[in-house]
Amino acid sequence: MSLNSISSRSTRALTWGVAGAIGKVVAQLMVQITLARLLDPLAFGQYTAVLLVYGLGYNIADGGFGSALIQKKELHTGDVSMALGWSLLSAIVISLLIIACSDTFAHLMGDATLALIFKVCALLIPFQVVSNISSSLLRRELHMRGIQIIQFLAYFVFFGGLATALALMGYGVWSLVAGFAAQTVFSLVATYWLARHTLRPRLQGDSTLVHFGLKSMATELTGSAMDTVDRLLVGKFWGIYSLGLYSVAYNLSKAPVALLLSTAQSITFASTARLHGNWSAVRKGYLIVLSAVVLTTLPVFTLAAFESGTVLHIIYGQKWIKAAPYMTALALTVPLISMCAVTAAILRGSGQVGQELRGTMISTVALIAGFLLLQHESLVVAVWSVPLSYLLRFLILQDTIRHRLGLHFSDLILACRGALVMSATGLCMAVLVRSSLQTTAGGLDALPLLAGCCAIAGLFMLRFNWLLGAPLAEMVRQKFSAGPFGPALDWLQRGRI
Repeated sequence: MSLNSISSRSTRALTWGVAGAIGKVVAQLMVQITLARLLDPLAFGQYTAVLLVYGLGYNIADGGFGSALIQKKELHTGDVSMALGWSLLSAIVISLLIIACSDTFAHLMGDATLALIFKVCALLIPFQVVSNISSSLLRRELHMRGIQIIQFLAYFVFFGGLATALALMGYGVWSLVAGFAAQTVFSLVATYWLARHTLRPRLQGDSTLVHFGLKSMATELTGSAMDTVDRLLVGKFWGIYSLGLYSVAYNLSKAPVALLLSTAQSITFASTARLHGNWSAVRKGYLIVLSAVVLTTLPVFTLAAFESGTVLHIIYGQKWIKAAPYMTALALTVPLISMCAVTAAILRGSGQVGQELRGTMISTVALIAGFLLLQHESLVVAVWSVPLSYLLRFLILQDTIRHRLGLHFSDLILACRGALVMSATGLCMAVLVRSSLQTTAGGLDALPLLAGCCAIAGLFMLRFNWLLGAPLAEMVRQKFSAGPFGPALDWLQRGRI
């Protein structure tokens, strides 16, 4: 596949990916707001606890074969059969283990009622690993349009619709479990309908798939551990109710941007794998993607961290206001997660899975150590272990990729300068407005938040090109000036520099 073809398909995929991710973010907010007003923190805490064990089991069962199928240069039917065979075998074994250990898991989490939910959710793991094979084949071909439509329908209609209906009927945590099951089954059917791959499993084939898959699985497990161990330890040390508050703060801060990141990460990974050593193109693409994700996360989430109480009150209501200190730390973590995600995707796409794994393992150990050391402190204090550990991870990954791509520190500063200036502008405006108010209405007034948003938007419109930086601004101009956004783009870029 030629460089121009990869670039064109990557751009189309990114356009569909971003559009779909925005749609899913909106859908997720609508569903989460509805369910948060219908259910209590205990139900969310129980559901989160079950998903932690389920997610660990799924990542082991997947075995990294989805990533291996994307990364392999020449793919044959036998490769898909082999990936399917090993994934299904692992999924069945893991499901049986979770069912057998469900009472133990429930005891560890301090809630005996979780045992039955563990057993029910364990049965869904084989369905999800098959769905992942289909999705990986679609991602390999950068078929983001189909993926985004399926994911939107699966979450909004099947999870959101069924969970809301059952929550209204008073089914509590089971409304969330039933919605998750419906989402999983629909995703399986829809992705296979598009991919249409072989369903004949086998255990023999190309050993390189196994080698790459195991490395990828190890990386996924450590990455998943870093993403979930905080919630596991919160539930263990501070209880299921606190876990419910923490998970809602997590969903409002980290989860929506994770939808955008999964799109950017999968496209970056697939595109890097196709470039096969064209480091000049990879370097340029990395700086563009890094600049884009920092611009879309740092200003918004810095402001959200400062105004976390206001955000929670407006979106979820007064009963969730206790989650504000947790959201402050988690919101500040989001830009770091974004930078780690795109950096790790470049390393994995270029075959440097081991380097990614090293950084993830070190930072995961640091995260666990932070929570263990602070287990006797308030969760308000312990939660700051999360952003600190992600900062450590980014620094380690960045050190590796700088040597790989020949990057300089000045390149990173240029890629992030616009986001830093926008963040400082919005934060300063919010601080000024809040300090000027004679009454704060309990800290729940929306005026400082609104002022900060307006300051960020105004600066963005006035200094569009400078904030984006030359590489990203040029790409936006080339790819979108002739489309429906052309007039607005011409106006924003009226002062090109």
